[in-house]
Amino acid sequence: MDSVADGKNRKTKPGGKRLMLKRTGWKGWVPVTLIIAVFSLVLSAVVQGILKAGAFWRGTLVGAWLIFLAGLAMFLVWRKAGRGKTLAWMMIAAFILRLAFGVFLAWGLPQFGYEEPTQQAGFVFFDAFRRDGSAWDLAQSGDPLSIAFSDEYRSDQYGGLLWMSALVYRVLSPDAYRPGLILILSAAAMALSVPFLMQFARRRLGDTIALWAGWILVLYPEGILLGASQMREPFYILLFCIILWAAGHWLYRTKLRIALPAAAISTLALFFLSYRMTIPVVGAVLMWVWLEESRRIKKVWIKAAGWAAIALIAGVGLNLFREWLIAAFNWDSYLTVHGSGMVQYLLEKMPTWARLPFIVAYGMLQPVLPAALVAPAPWIWKSLAIFRAVGWYALLPLLVYGLFRVWKAKPEQKRLLIFIILASCAWTLIASLRAGGDQWDNPRYRIILLPWMAVIGAWGLHYAIQTRDRWFQRILILEGVFVLIFAGWYLTRYFPGIPVIDFLFISLVIIMIGLVVLFIGWLKDRNKPPFG
Repeated sequence: MDSVADGKNRKTKPGGKRLMLKRTGWKGWVPVTLIIAVFSLVLSAVVQGILKAGAFWRGTLVGAWLIFLAGLAMFLVWRKAGRGKTLAWMMIAAFILRLAFGVFLAWGLPQFGYEEPTQQAGFVFFDAFRRDGSAWDLAQSGDPLSIAFSDEYRSDQYGGLLWMSALVYRVLSPDAYRPGLILILSAAAMALSVPFLMQFARRRLGDTIALWAGWILVLYPEGILLGASQMREPFYILLFCIILWAAGHWLYRTKLRIALPAAAISTLALFFLSYRMTIPVVGAVLMWVWLEESRRIKKVWIKAAGWAAIALIAGVGLNLFREWLIAAFNWDSYLTVHGSGMVQYLLEKMPTWARLPFIVAYGMLQPVLPAALVAPAPWIWKSLAIFRAVGWYALLPLLVYGLFRVWKAKPEQKRLLIFIILASCAWTLIASLRAGGDQWDNPRYRIILLPWMAVIGAWGLHYAIQTRDRWFQRILILEGVFVLIFAGWYLTRYFPGIPVIDFLFISLVIIMIGLVVLFIGWLKDRNKPPFG
């Protein structure tokens, strides 16, 4: 990997601060290994002291071993990525934030959450609670771990994460159930994703956009939550970033001896975790590679054959997933409607043709910030809801802005940006169709393409600041109007003393205010360009 952060540091002379570890053989590794080992032991002791899972010293040593391996992997990847100081802090922050947040939730939910089994066990996601419990049962059973891929354990429809978790428990923690061990792996996966994403972005978009994309990946709240949970998504993101990094090297024909095996192994690992996720993720990357490679092909018939093959594969893929998507949408829509009396009430008042678009749009806005601000809940859940929603409503304007301003990107950047914007929009729509408006599944499916969304957001932010584009400010105003007005509408739901305002009327008010903002902006831009 090339350097992906601290562009100035790449010019540092040998012996400067950037070279924290000289290539002097095994002696140079000793101090670094000791530092990682001590840090791992201290951090594991803190985690074990808070969670109190099994014997203290056994739990501390087991956790320290996993943290040590994660730290060593992070250090090796960081060295290959150029050994920039900023990148080091980003990776450390990504790991510590997620591990600390996961430990906080595991400690806090049993005390401050709802009295139901998932939360009393310290889990946010029911899927994680069920799968991790099954992994512990499998580890204790003495049965072959390959049973994870059979129908005997239905808590993981693919079996990959169940198998991996059971392996960790059987080998490292047979004496006590320690879900924190899987948290370490999830947090490490997200931390390792950062340099691969930044390398991918730096090649085509420059150091600044790569750096901001990395920070979005590090700090995005939904990414922190999922990286602090026993879920598949952190591993999806890591493997996606590695495949992107490898594809970039393929296009530039550099480091193929490392890039191609890394792509192959990552694809197999992704298939191991979820064969359904492998097809869209790998397919999107291959599509991007083909778009770039096809520019070098001179013969028209080869290009036509390539596009025909892509269309055929896409058609077959959609046909294979059609029934699954429909069934999943119907089920999640049912849960959404029956889990929210207001949604059920609104759907009953709508014409039949409007119900599907409403549920899809509702899902794309999840987690809904006005609801998070107003809805009553225990403080730990209200804080989590606001944390997640603020993250999405901070990223969403950047994605919308990028969609409308990408046409002004530099020629060498435009092709890549247009593709990842269209791919991200398509995936967001599919995720909303799949999740049927659910406030948990929508963000969880959507986040799988967070690396690309981070790139779009970073480019949009960089372009808006660079050009002082007033249209970005107007997008923020429109979002602010939406949040404030709908927060008022949600108040009427939860506080009976406030007169209820019709949903259609509220929607029309927001649309009218939006049109006024756009019209005023258009009038101003007639006399003065929108930049500056």
